[in-house]
Amino acid sequence: MNQLEDRLAAALRDTGEEISPHNVPPLRLPGRRRRVTVPRLPRRWMAWLTPLAAAAAVAAVVGASLAISATFHGHTRGPGPAGAPRWNGSPLGPRSALKKVPPYFVVLPPQAPIYARTALVRSTVTGRVLATVSPPRPYRVFTWVSGTADDRTFVLAAQRWWNIGHGQAGMPAQNRDNSTPTVFFRLTFHPATGTTQLTRLSAAGKARTQDLLGMGVSPDGTRLALDYYKSVQIVTLATGASRTWTWPGNGGIGNWKPIGDTFSWSADGRYLEFQQWGGRFNETMHVRVLDTRAPGTSLATAKVIVMYPYRSGYGSLVTGNTFLTPDGTKIVTVTTFYQRHAPSGYSQITGYSARTGQPLFHEDRFSSSIGWQEVLWSGPGGNALVVTDPRGKKDSYGGRAGVLGILAGNRFTPIPHGAVEGGKIAW
Repeated sequence: MNQLEDRLAAALRDTGEEISPHNVPPLRLPGRRRRVTVPRLPRRWMAWLTPLAAAAAVAAVVGASLAISATFHGHTRGPGPAGAPRWNGSPLGPRSALKKVPPYFVVLPPQAPIYARTALVRSTVTGRVLATVSPPRPYRVFTWVSGTADDRTFVLAAQRWWNIGHGQAGMPAQNRDNSTPTVFFRLTFHPATGTTQLTRLSAAGKARTQDLLGMGVSPDGTRLALDYYKSVQIVTLATGASRTWTWPGNGGIGNWKPIGDTFSWSADGRYLEFQQWGGRFNETMHVRVLDTRAPGTSLATAKVIVMYPYRSGYGSLVTGNTFLTPDGTKIVTVTTFYQRHAPSGYSQITGYSARTGQPLFHEDRFSSSIGWQEVLWSGPGGNALVVTDPRGKKDSYGGRAGVLGILAGNRFTPIPHGAVEGGKIAW
């Protein structure tokens, strides 16, 4: 057997050894469920997801084995001495926390079916939609969004779009989707009038849509970082001049999902943070910081701040966004922790020292069975964060939907009307 098969066998063997004929609970069949049609992802995303799917499959099986073991041992989610610990996040914070982060943000709601036909400018304080923007023809969807530090300027990526059918019938549209170029626009919101201005960034050129896995605009809005998995390119938006760094080893650069925030910058625009995935199955993630003013063209020179090796379903895992705080002192992210043979795990917001890689704080802990968390923006020092927490509507499985909010002083203040609409959001 290969390494993946060994892990699966070990996980199932561990669970099997804990099951006796006397502790098997009665079988309860779920009610009939509606059939769900999963949208077809573009081929360029599938190439990134394939190696990660192997690690995800192992984590899912091991996680399932832990859940089965917990059930057989009486570790239910109900109250009582046999119940597993259940964490429900930080206490609620004051509304004043809403003013500790930028006043406006842009959301790309999934509409076509995973891309956005419109970009929504929303208020952080009220949560309301202040403006709606559509891409100019012939472009039909927005695919990426990133915000600058002036609180009202954003960069959007757009492309043409065709509905991709199933099977062979969808191949022509999928091929067009892969080969069509991605172009970039500057979106400026004018609070006094509630209007927007969308300007084509012609000097940025056209990106290779099939290979583009993310982007991040510099805080001053003058440069744009582009992720091509095996390389990172930074384009000067005024002139079109570019500089490229390449990754020499196995794996590549990107976000696990891969629809999250691929990059974050220091406030002075010198340091660029990104995730580099490696290992046999590309299952080990390294948070790296690149000095964009230093000589060289290899991403291997970027400093490793923290690493998350895959450990057969237990230990600390990170599969979401990672942010370098604007002052360059910390990395903030959501960490998920599982213990071997434990009834359940948990996730929490963790801050690491950018100098030593050591953890500095843990906040807003949730039992992993409740839902997922994400970090979407960080203030200087990580003292104020925009996060998603599982505090929304309860689902049929006992979990909760994500809600946008501000985490400050280990207290969570929800953004009004803050139900999460897709994964592409920028402040």
